[in-house]
Amino acid sequence: MSEAPSQAAVPAWMGDVDPSQIGFPFELDRSAYTKRTGLVYKQTDIGPLHLDAYRPTNVDAPAPLVVMIHGGGWSRGGRYEMGLTRWAGYLASAGLAVVSIDYRLTPATRYPDSFGDCLDAIDWAVENAGDLGADAERIGLWGDSAGGHLVLLTATSQTRPDFAGPRLRSGGERIRAVVAWYPPTDMRRLYEGERRAHDRPTMTEQFVGTTPEQDPERWREVSPIEQAHRDAPPTLILQGTRDLLVPHEQATRYAERLRALGAPHELQMLEGAVHGFDRVGPGDEARRLIAQSRRFLRDALAGE
Repeated sequence: MSEAPSQAAVPAWMGDVDPSQIGFPFELDRSAYTKRTGLVYKQTDIGPLHLDAYRPTNVDAPAPLVVMIHGGGWSRGGRYEMGLTRWAGYLASAGLAVVSIDYRLTPATRYPDSFGDCLDAIDWAVENAGDLGADAERIGLWGDSAGGHLVLLTATSQTRPDFAGPRLRSGGERIRAVVAWYPPTDMRRLYEGERRAHDRPTMTEQFVGTTPEQDPERWREVSPIEQAHRDAPPTLILQGTRDLLVPHEQATRYAERLRALGAPHELQMLEGAVHGFDRVGPGDEARRLIAQSRRFLRDALAGE
């Protein structure tokens, strides 16, 4: 998102935002980090999967590691789109080692493929932590939209011993924090809302590969709200109240679930904000929350 789209290119879910106000709102100190692009972390039946690695400069000890997972409805997007390279640089400039990943997309694939890709990327980063300048024992996760769903699912499922789906080879105990921007959390409820809107195959159905009626257990497996537990890592959720893609109840109900479980979490709601409000017409409050999310990761991943 280095160039602002034209007025005609602004999708309806962005509301009445001025196209000139689309983009990551902070300038970066590019001397504060180095970047390597297009590193292959996995070979798949549709070709190699890549990630970009950001390493803070002037940091002697291994830096905490943040794995970034992009959004796009599980069907589009990438590690370099919608201003994510600037987001990654913003995190790296604060002394965090960052890997921003791609994963397989629907409809060419379905669960658990993309989720398994995310786990394999984390395992790759753990195995290559020395080369990344990263501390593999202090891992944070960052995701937006569908990426927010994937980081919440990773953080919850990989830190509970009874999860029946794909698992990290390197173990989930090293995951110490997760930041999720406007994430789907209850997949069945989101599916039901999509079905009320239209009778086409829904984005959730394409991701899961079936309907809730056909395989309710699979839908429970892919829903962070079903996998949440008391010992899940500290979680920060950021959500706008005027989100036209992911209803804000997805965030509030998830926070209520974490509260009932006694799991450490924080919910930040921004009144009137649309989906993608960190980069879609971000105002002063959005800037404050961006800075808070970086601080949250730094504090949660600080050395003991």
